[in-house]
Amino acid sequence: MKLFKSLFFCLAMLCNSLSSQIFFSEYAEGSSYNKYIEIYNYSSESISLQDYKLLSCTNGCIGGNNVYGNDFPEDALLEPGQVYLIAATQADQQILNEADYTFQYCCGNGDDAYALIPSNLFEDNVFDVENVLDLIGGPDTWQEGVGWDVAGVEQATENHTLIRKSSVSSGNAGNWSLSSGTNSDDSEWIVLDQDDFSNIGFHNYDGSNSSDIFGCMCEEASNYMPTATEDDGSCIVDNGCSDPMALNYSGFLCNSAEFINENCQYEIIDIYGCYWCDLAVNYFDFNYQMTDVSMTIAISDISDLINGDIVGVFYVSEEGYIKCGGASEYDGAQNITIAAWGDDPSSAIIDGFQSGDSFIFLILREGVVYTSNSLLSNTESFSNTYTDNNFGQVLQLSISNEFIEDCLLPLGVSEDCNEFFDLSEYNLDNKIILNVDLLGRAIHIGYQGFGFSIYTNGVVEKKYFSNH
Repeated sequence: MKLFKSLFFCLAMLCNSLSSQIFFSEYAEGSSYNKYIEIYNYSSESISLQDYKLLSCTNGCIGGNNVYGNDFPEDALLEPGQVYLIAATQADQQILNEADYTFQYCCGNGDDAYALIPSNLFEDNVFDVENVLDLIGGPDTWQEGVGWDVAGVEQATENHTLIRKSSVSSGNAGNWSLSSGTNSDDSEWIVLDQDDFSNIGFHNYDGSNSSDIFGCMCEEASNYMPTATEDDGSCIVDNGCSDPMALNYSGFLCNSAEFINENCQYEIIDIYGCYWCDLAVNYFDFNYQMTDVSMTIAISDISDLINGDIVGVFYVSEEGYIKCGGASEYDGAQNITIAAWGDDPSSAIIDGFQSGDSFIFLILREGVVYTSNSLLSNTESFSNTYTDNNFGQVLQLSISNEFIEDCLLPLGVSEDCNEFFDLSEYNLDNKIILNVDLLGRAIHIGYQGFGFSIYTNGVVEKKYFSNH
């Protein structure tokens, strides 16, 4: 007889060990009938819940009273990494939408204990803590109308939602005291407010024995998880923006999100330039100065380009005018690459991009300059502003409108871009009567930059002043 009992005990323990691949992942004691219990399968195999019972002890189970072994439906199959939700029949529709099984008296009032137990170890009218896989509440510490403390929160099993931490790798095998803990650090549970159902229908599991809660941390995402402490890359954002340079940037917590219908909005930069008159103070073309440093920009979206288009990348000069820092002609290839040239610090003037400068893309098509809308990648491998010897990627490039020119014509140049004076009449005997800057203001001692000298015979000469 002793041998038989020992063999039965060993088989029972083996069964318990093999069956401990499921545990309670969530418990909610909400308002009215908004109550549910969630079970998670952390194994790699499908598990038939018919092999288990949901053991309950309502209103105390002293002397075997009020102990129930609730059966699961015949087709209750819990797939690996999935949850099975048991809810009250009259629960809110949000809960019922996720529920796999409902019954009228689920799931207590906060002072009722629940456990998972293999069916072959269940005995009528016995709440056998030693054989349960997982336990919520302590039958031996039951008090009528009083919930159990969890994570330092008094009576947390009443009027709260409990979430199992992602680090928990198995059920508590009946040790509710160890599982509930005394504070937020040593507890296996996270206590949320009543009627917080934000985690219903899924469970984040890593079995790492850490306190991290994995989920979507981007607040703009449709699947945002307020309790998450570690982003798992699952965020889905509709109509947001991943570009930090945009006015409606979704934030760094959304950097790993999948963006649907991305819609970035940018501050409109007033750019001044004149392409048609090469005598204008703010004249620009698509020629550029090559220096010792540059940044390579690949344009992967060429859907708006046609053969012969010249794409130029521009920066804003000290005077507030646009200057070309690199350009490339599209020849029908699958992408186009532009070298954006950096400033040469050894020269007296700024002749290229400086660190942190934004990129302005203009397109020259059949002699007409067009503005564009562009979206640059901001992933770890690329920069969306200028950096020496770095890489950039234009994800979207579309032609916008014809460039509106605002030509600033210097003294001596008419509105049709003709000079008033013939410089061939210039005479070295003439004397300078006035030096002015590009805006026609008198130049004073210490001025450095381009300007004009006006001579006694009316000739105007453009020159560079260095510490005049």
